[in-house]
Amino acid sequence: MIYYVGAKENAVLLKTAFLIGAVVDGVLAIEWFLISLGVVDLPVHPSFFVGSGQDFQFILSISALFMMGWAFLLYWGSWRPVERRGILLLTAVMLVIATLSDGIVFGHLFSPRQIVLGTSIKLSLAILFAGIYLHSRRVHG
Repeated sequence: MIYYVGAKENAVLLKTAFLIGAVVDGVLAIEWFLISLGVVDLPVHPSFFVGSGQDFQFILSISALFMMGWAFLLYWGSWRPVERRGILLLTAVMLVIATLSDGIVFGHLFSPRQIVLGTSIKLSLAILFAGIYLHSRRVHG
């Protein structure tokens, strides 16, 4: 039996995807900011990279600001999910680029475990966002 997801259900799926992205990015932004301040000593998620030094802390604090901005963008998208669904596709593309960057440019800094964990998290989110976006295009046009 095939279950058809209508326009109303699809809007709920879109909104849920936006909110998942907003929460993930918001939590990461807070974590990165706390690491940059030296308040907590954790590996940087989702790549589990462990950095040190003032340069690292400075760059991580700027990254945290951009990540929080993206969290707010995704939250904003959840207000009108059908009209703003393109943000999900853009987010998916950026996650794929980040995954490629981790592997190609920074791969020598990561252990195989870090690459597998970071890649699986980012690609799972990219597939979720792109899949819901593409399904929405079929439902809403």
